[in-house]
Amino acid sequence: MSNKVQVFRDEPGFIKLFTLFKEKYRSLGRVGGTVSIQFFSIKEVESIAGFFGQSAEDIFEKGKVSLLSFEKQLSRTGFPDWTLIELLEEILEEPILTKSIEKGLENEKERNFFQELLAACPQGSWWWDWIESRPPDSRWIWSLYKQDSIELLEKLKTVFSAFQDLSFHNKKYERLPLFAQRTTGNPHFFDSNLVTGKLLINCMQVDQQLKGLREPGMPKTTEELNDLLSSYGLMRDDLWSFVSCRGFLAKGEMGIHPVWKAAAEIGTVLNVPFKELLKLKSIWPESGRKVWVVENSSVCSTIVDEVPRAPVICTHGQLRTASWMMLDLLVESGYQLFYSGDFDPEGILIAQRLKDRYQDLVTVWRMDADSYEKVISEEDISSRLSKVDSVTSPELVEVVNAIRLRKKAGYQEGLITDLVRDIESEFKTYMVPGTLEKNK
Repeated sequence: MSNKVQVFRDEPGFIKLFTLFKEKYRSLGRVGGTVSIQFFSIKEVESIAGFFGQSAEDIFEKGKVSLLSFEKQLSRTGFPDWTLIELLEEILEEPILTKSIEKGLENEKERNFFQELLAACPQGSWWWDWIESRPPDSRWIWSLYKQDSIELLEKLKTVFSAFQDLSFHNKKYERLPLFAQRTTGNPHFFDSNLVTGKLLINCMQVDQQLKGLREPGMPKTTEELNDLLSSYGLMRDDLWSFVSCRGFLAKGEMGIHPVWKAAAEIGTVLNVPFKELLKLKSIWPESGRKVWVVENSSVCSTIVDEVPRAPVICTHGQLRTASWMMLDLLVESGYQLFYSGDFDPEGILIAQRLKDRYQDLVTVWRMDADSYEKVISEEDISSRLSKVDSVTSPELVEVVNAIRLRKKAGYQEGLITDLVRDIESEFKTYMVPGTLEKNK
């Protein structure tokens, strides 16, 4: 620092005054306006008064100091070649920019950031555009940008490169740590508690969101997270994710699977983990070409008791990875799914997702307005009704309108007699076993 300006550092009050000057200049965009000295001590005001050649009483009476007056006084006190901003930068030891200039520089920095992303990963333009538009659920990414934009840039490029390598389209599943090891050299790179893991999930979520397959926002539950990962052929837990079923046969590398065959012969319910489903090439009903899918375990258990050998699947609420995989294998072979769930936003959305994924190979079963009226409860669901705004399936529109009107939930258990009767009526044709040796 110049010896000439050291006096301002040594005298009390000037550092405080200059800090206020800096903020006033940044706000106005020019040297102008005044700053208050209301909270300055007597000694501090005396120093400032001495600079102006006035009494402390006069300064106190004014209660403020003008930036222009201070700059003019510089030329009268031995600083004729100094502007106020030059003095502030010298004393405070930092460049001082107006907020508008600073904003312009920040905007240019952001443009360069996204241009570099686009140049490195042009296929990721949809993700870069989403981040750049600053939707509410991107705030945490912008927080990372402010902390260290260079580090974030490298992480985004690495994450997107790995995302492009996903094997979903080849119908192959891969454990998340092995995928991370293969694409980054670090098996923990995509752990959910790390920034890179969260960025990968965000990339998948935005991809699904832009395709109209998911609502905005990161997964809120473990099941939602596992489901999202499975959409891209990744799995975190291949034992806890399971599907319950009865009345199916399966084929693995060695032919018809002996466990599935034995279970079908004696009518045993299987809880099949995702790990075991990965070993199968195909699944089919022991009898017939229709598969009955229900949301609730109590309903499934009753159907199993009442309709022996009927091919029934229980999803236990929201579909886990294992449920999706089993249904995928059935649909690939052309089997028709009949889905029945609860009359609440969550149950309706499950039905919509099934329709989105399997189209005409899914029939929404006993989820019409008349069935809803039979089982309507006193549970108020008005606070959750916005969830069904995305429902578009013609099979669900009528019941959605009824639910919006009544604002009450209805539950599948109340339709158990109807569900059993439907299956019995449809299943009579297939009561004679004869497909155990079917080789799909």
